[in-house]
Amino acid sequence: MNENIETGNKTGNARLIFGAALIIIGIMFLFDSMNLFRFDVSEIIFSWPSFFIFAGLILIVKSNKKLVGSIFVILGVFFLIPKVFYFINYDDEVIFPVIIIAIGVYILLHKRGETTPNSQTHKGFFTRTTTTNVNRVDDVAIFGGGNKIIISDHFEGGSVTSIFGGSEIDISQCKLAEGNIIIDLIAVFGGSTFIVPQDWNVTHDVLPLFGGFSNKIVRHPSVVIDNSRRLVIKGIVLFGGGEIKARY
Repeated sequence: MNENIETGNKTGNARLIFGAALIIIGIMFLFDSMNLFRFDVSEIIFSWPSFFIFAGLILIVKSNKKLVGSIFVILGVFFLIPKVFYFINYDDEVIFPVIIIAIGVYILLHKRGETTPNSQTHKGFFTRTTTTNVNRVDDVAIFGGGNKIIISDHFEGGSVTSIFGGSEIDISQCKLAEGNIIIDLIAVFGGSTFIVPQDWNVTHDVLPLFGGFSNKIVRHPSVVIDNSRRLVIKGIVLFGGGEIKARY
């Protein structure tokens, strides 16, 4: 019960940040059109520092990678300052040392998270394949990805986040828990593929912005769908994509 409440809070907070970001971007473009800003709004919004800030905020709210998220936000703000204040200028040679310092801070402050029998987090900056016996998935793929095979007799959903990366979540060997089971998805310049059993009742409620998400499940005519339980994939896809497939 507490896990469901916590997951719901994370989902709500992530949507709140996303909605607030869109409002702020809209206001900035409005003020720019009214010549109230002395800087190029589009150059700021569509810059890599801004994407770092956005990705960092998502990580802080959506996952347990709050340290990485905080570093992303700090880096984004640091490199965004010269774009807002033209009298401040960084030499290009500053970028590499600052990133090295950020990596060092992460190594010093990072504490390896504990795993429980019912959940496991995949934190990846490169592609790998893992097989786990867990009831919930908590997958975060940043600048890379991974293939995760999950085995469970009571799968309860979870959370999948892809930022400049992607992942394949294979839950075709799982048995779905009763009721509506939710996987919360956020993909920013990335995407995720979900592989499910043919007899699952699967729907999705994903908002695609400059991207797409589709259900590509193809079932054998003899397959009987279990309507007593349902998997729902909910979330946001920004400049990315994703799909649902069935294992044969």
